[in-house]
Amino acid sequence: MNKIAYKKIQLLLVLVTVFVLFASLYVQYFLGLHPCPLCIMQRLCVFLLLGLLGLSLSTLKKAHCVCLLQIIISCAGLFFSGRQLWLQSLPTGKAPACMPGLDVLIRYFPWQDIARALFWGAGDCAEMTWSMLGISMPGWAALYFLFMAIVSLFLYARTMNL
Repeated sequence: MNKIAYKKIQLLLVLVTVFVLFASLYVQYFLGLHPCPLCIMQRLCVFLLLGLLGLSLSTLKKAHCVCLLQIIISCAGLFFSGRQLWLQSLPTGKAPACMPGLDVLIRYFPWQDIARALFWGAGDCAEMTWSMLGISMPGWAALYFLFMAIVSLFLYARTMNL
């Protein structure tokens, strides 16, 4: 793989990631859907990927390491979206109890409860409030993270000699 092809693929990934980020902000601020703890973790993964993609456009000597980090962060985002999809698939009454908002958790609860909510979700993560083409928001996020992981894996394999 030559450097121009690498940079073009990474630029495409930047554009897709910016679109995903703006879509999540649109859903929050214009449609009024507040993110649950797992949504916040997925958005954090998108921010980290955007930062890594920006870094990957400026350097080619570290492309192999950047691609590896992209794979790791994409898999983390895939975990969070998969966990939310699993919570949404639970029958009524089997989902965990709802927790207060993240601001209340941070103010009044110990950090262990905050970490548990962020990594494992809560009852509000099991609610499906938005869908497009029959796929919920964590479903679309899972497709995005899967796409990012596959393309990053391809780039990782192809950047051995860059």
